[in-house]
Amino acid sequence: MIRIKHLLPIILISLSASEISYAQFQNTNETTLHSSLDGVNFAIKQNADKSFYAKGSPFINENFEVVKFKKIKNKTFVARYNANLGEMQIQRENDTIALFNSEDYEITFTLRKKVYKTYNYSNKQGDLKQGFLVVLKEIDSISLLKEELVQFIESKPALTGYDKAKPAEYKRLNDVYYYKTGDKVLLLPSKRKDFLKLFPDNSEKIKAYIKENKISLKDEDDLIKIVGYLSTIK
Repeated sequence: MIRIKHLLPIILISLSASEISYAQFQNTNETTLHSSLDGVNFAIKQNADKSFYAKGSPFINENFEVVKFKKIKNKTFVARYNANLGEMQIQRENDTIALFNSEDYEITFTLRKKVYKTYNYSNKQGDLKQGFLVVLKEIDSISLLKEELVQFIESKPALTGYDKAKPAEYKRLNDVYYYKTGDKVLLLPSKRKDFLKLFPDNSEKIKAYIKENKISLKDEDDLIKIVGYLSTIK
């Protein structure tokens, strides 16, 4: 007959083994999770919203959507783009991370076939940036890109009895369009004469196409059309 005092060491050993196995299971899961993001630099994303009570949203789409990284094969993630901070957020099992814009990324939102890439570019204010731009159209000679912007506006208290207090809000701004040729990403001209200067060898053909198809250089669909037309010019 085995006495209880003889069973205690066996029980303790079994418990220790269980704890070790559980710890190994946790570490394996954590290693698997991080290995799927090998080579990707990121920061753990805390709730950094400027105002929890602000109207609107800093995100292009509030919901996380399925994405694929070009550099990570056979894996999918869920992400959303914060157009106020200019950052791509990836949701993991227990937290959310923000990708460093200084890295080279190509990320596709699979449902909408929407592609974001990181580029070096100068914005409308002349500030040099590296960040995510949407790829609207790519051909050999030129790429059409779009910068999505959301501005945060601070709340304003009522200064007099006649004023109304204004809550903080996230305001979606007009998209800004760029073109990439060679290694340079530049603002896309919205005036016809400036646009035609980009293509001196084919300016007459392009001018005729714009006129015939009533192309507006401020309309996204028209911009995609004209860049597609450029690929047909010999």
